[in-house]
Amino acid sequence: MSDNRAENPFHNAVFIGMESFLVEEELTRMKGRFEGDASMNWSVFNAEENLDMDDIINLCNTLPFLSERRVVIVRNGHKLSARQMDQLVSYLEDPCEATTFILVLEVEKADRDLVRLLKKFDSKADVIRFEPMRNRNDRIRWIMERALFHGKKMDKDAAMLLADLTGSSLWYLDSETVKLCLYAGNRQSVTIDDVHEVVARTVEPAVFAFLDSLFDRKRDVLSRLYEIELSGISDLEIISRIENLTITHYVVIAGRDWKKMKIHDYVAEKAIKRKSLWNVSQLVTLLKDVRGIEQKLKSSSVTNGFASLAEVIGRLVLFSRPPSHTAVRT
Repeated sequence: MSDNRAENPFHNAVFIGMESFLVEEELTRMKGRFEGDASMNWSVFNAEENLDMDDIINLCNTLPFLSERRVVIVRNGHKLSARQMDQLVSYLEDPCEATTFILVLEVEKADRDLVRLLKKFDSKADVIRFEPMRNRNDRIRWIMERALFHGKKMDKDAAMLLADLTGSSLWYLDSETVKLCLYAGNRQSVTIDDVHEVVARTVEPAVFAFLDSLFDRKRDVLSRLYEIELSGISDLEIISRIENLTITHYVVIAGRDWKKMKIHDYVAEKAIKRKSLWNVSQLVTLLKDVRGIEQKLKSSSVTNGFASLAEVIGRLVLFSRPPSHTAVRT
C-alpha cells in the first residue's frame, strides 16, 4: 500500500486479491478512521445480487448525510457485466469529491482480461493488491509481526512451528496467534513450548486427527472430514491446512533439504514415515485440486467446500493405490 493511501485511505480504489483477511482488515481500518455517521454513509453492495448500477452511481453522486464523506463499496466486482463496469469507469472520470468508491475484485491471478480491465482505471483509482501468503518465510514474518501487533514478541522457532502446523489462512493464523499471546500471560515472549501446548496438543484435535487420517490414507478419512464439518470449522481453514501439509510432504518425499528449508522436525518426521504412501505426482495433483476448490469457494462458484473436498479425497486418497506395495493402514 502506498504511503499516500496510509495517510489518507479515502481514495477511490480497486482492491484485488483472494486474501479476504487482508481485504477485510483494510476495510475495517478505513471504517475506524471514518468521521461521521457510518450507518448512513457507509454502503456495501454485492455484484452477485443483480445490482442496478444506475442506483449505485446515483448514491455515489449523493452528498453524505451529516458527514463530510460517503463510502460506497462493491464486492465481487469481477461478477459485474461489461456494461456495468463501463458505467463505473465513466463515473470515475468525474467522481463526486465527497464519495469514496471501492471496487473489490476477488480474483487470484492476473490474466489478460484483468490487465485490460485495470488499464481502464489508470489515473482514476488506486489499485491495491491483497495476495495470499503461499511462501512459508512470508508467513513466519507475518506471524512474528502479528504477535507484536497483539503485544508480544514471538520466538522465531515458535513462529516456524506455528506456520508448519497451521497453514496459509490468515484468519486462522491470526486466531492462533491471539490465543498464544493470551496464553503467554505476563511473559513478554511466546515460545515454542507455548505452540506445542496450545496448538499441537490442545487446539482442534479433530483437525489433527483428520489430517493424520488423510496423509496416512486411512479409510476413516471421510468420516473425519464429516466430523469437522459438523463442528463448524471453516472449509477454507481446512483447505489451508491441507495445502500447507501437502507442500511439506512434497519437500520431504521429493528429497529436498527440508532442514535447510527450516521445516520443523516434528512435522518432517511425520512426512518421512509416509514416503511409502505418497509419491510426488500424487501430492502435486492433491495440491492442485485443493487449490482449485479454494479458488472456487472464494469466487463463489461453489458454496460447499466440504463436499468438494470429499470428492477429491475419495478419488485421490481412497480409490487410487499407494505408490508402493505397502498396505494402506486402516
